[in-house]
Amino acid sequence: MKIFELDIPKLRYSEFLEEIKSFLNSSQERWKSIFTPNPEICLATLRDKEFLEVLQEANYLTSDGIGLYLGYQISESGYGKLINILLSPYYLFNIIFRKKCLYEKYGDRICGSDLTRDLVKYSEKNSIRIAVLDPYFPDDVAKCKSQESFTKIMNEKFPGLGLDFYILREEEKEDIFGKIKNSDAKILFSTLGMKKQEISVMEFLEKCPSLKLGLGIWSSFDYFTGFQKRAPKIWRDVGLEWLYRIFTSPGKLKRLRRIYQAVIVFPVKVLFDKTEKKN
Repeated sequence: MKIFELDIPKLRYSEFLEEIKSFLNSSQERWKSIFTPNPEICLATLRDKEFLEVLQEANYLTSDGIGLYLGYQISESGYGKLINILLSPYYLFNIIFRKKCLYEKYGDRICGSDLTRDLVKYSEKNSIRIAVLDPYFPDDVAKCKSQESFTKIMNEKFPGLGLDFYILREEEKEDIFGKIKNSDAKILFSTLGMKKQEISVMEFLEKCPSLKLGLGIWSSFDYFTGFQKRAPKIWRDVGLEWLYRIFTSPGKLKRLRRIYQAVIVFPVKVLFDKTEKKN
């Protein structure tokens, strides 16, 4: 499916995961990258061509964000602007009550947090070492405490996992390059946030020959450490994980802005982008 200038393929999660596992066990020397665009990321590509180009270089893009399925329906409807506006309640109905039909048509929603969980479990079982890049937020006391206990918590939850954890300070980047180069890490998880994490993945994959797979996964590890609490499954199943986060996230105002971008700005931009293409 095409959203703006970004092609997001139709993927089945079980098949995709097996393909990644097979690649990790193969003798192929060339690395692969996985990025997980959501509506906010797609909107950013409209004003940031450098970011767009980085995303377009990825080996895999996955649909992370239920709002994308609103964009898919608009983009592939074949109708003009007015009809799509009138159909918007139907599109929303599909997202809430007919997600399975949408996933069948447009591919599964593949969240970075789910992919991270499954790859970490697979890595532990198969003795694959991983490296994690985390952002440097010295003024965020809660985040710093979470980072201090990260390795301990991960070792408790995944005792057989080989793990290297790095807080990425810019002045220490070259040193981290060297450490990963000399390690046995095969998978790199970058949690630096939009654009920074994607750029860092490409940089480290290019400079660290031991790495086979790099992923930009936002705050996925925060669910393991307890820094963030993931929505219960029933909330995720009905597509309301975003609403749960509004009530539970410490940064509620920031979260509300992101939701506004995803459910209001994003579909409007898709609508007008589609109209321009038709004309």
